[in-house]
Amino acid sequence: MRLASPFALTLLLAALLPAGGTARAQGVVAMVNGEPITGHDLQSRAKLFQGGNQKAPAREDVLEELINEKIKIQQGNRHDIKVTDAEVDRAFASLAQRSNRSAAAFAAALQQSGIDPNTLKQRLRAEITWRQVLQATAPGVFQVRDADVVAILTARGEQPQTTAVQYSLRQFVFVVPKGAPDAVKAARQKEAEALRGRFTSCEEGARTAREYREVVIKDPVRRISTDLAVSLQKLLAETPDGHLTPPEPTNAGYEVVAVCERKQVIADVSGRREFKEQLLAQRLQVYEKQLLEDLKRKAIITKYP
Repeated sequence: MRLASPFALTLLLAALLPAGGTARAQGVVAMVNGEPITGHDLQSRAKLFQGGNQKAPAREDVLEELINEKIKIQQGNRHDIKVTDAEVDRAFASLAQRSNRSAAAFAAALQQSGIDPNTLKQRLRAEITWRQVLQATAPGVFQVRDADVVAILTARGEQPQTTAVQYSLRQFVFVVPKGAPDAVKAARQKEAEALRGRFTSCEEGARTAREYREVVIKDPVRRISTDLAVSLQKLLAETPDGHLTPPEPTNAGYEVVAVCERKQVIADVSGRREFKEQLLAQRLQVYEKQLLEDLKRKAIITKYP
């Protein structure tokens, strides 16, 4: 049996369905990095799950979900992520609203079904925390670009009507140590300008850049103009292929961007939100599964009969 996905809203059904039995504390059933999961926790979560699925879940499945939640909350603590009661209450009220109830009425309906509202709130807290952990550890996972959607449309043989420019870009960063004096910064900027003057192509330019000390040469990337800020669109449009943009100060130093190639592509994705949502869901599923499995391998987990 597979438990509901973390961000699913099927828990709304818990307010509508009966759940049998009375939760009883039965001692500690598991320890996760020194934190206990009790028999009461296990029974309360089983009731919540059964209320939305009309079928008693396997004990191991329920326990695994509770262990996952402990891991998620603990990881949030490591990243100094603190989800407030107000945030949890807002999420709870949002669920209530979807079932056409007030938060109080929703809580009462849960209680009438034998479900402690705090059990649902505990689950919401864990998932809000986990979402913030994912955003903190891999913000790129949450960025779905028009280029990604265009690739899907092309593979499906669809032909949107408008076009955009797809750039092949390469970044070069002339590193400036933190706290470096202005003279060092000026020298690095001058070196970046010198590379710009010598740059004639991405292939040759990468070799030339290696002549300078402490230059980070990043891998080539593709970007569609509709994904970029208007100012950057203008700058790239004014930069010929095989040339560099002017040096820009960054946290790491001075950055220049090479326009290796450009071409017209289909990019009418204004009505293609479903593809972006699909890609985001797929990326999140893969990344969070890998991260959670890695964290569990490193955790000290003890289960008791």
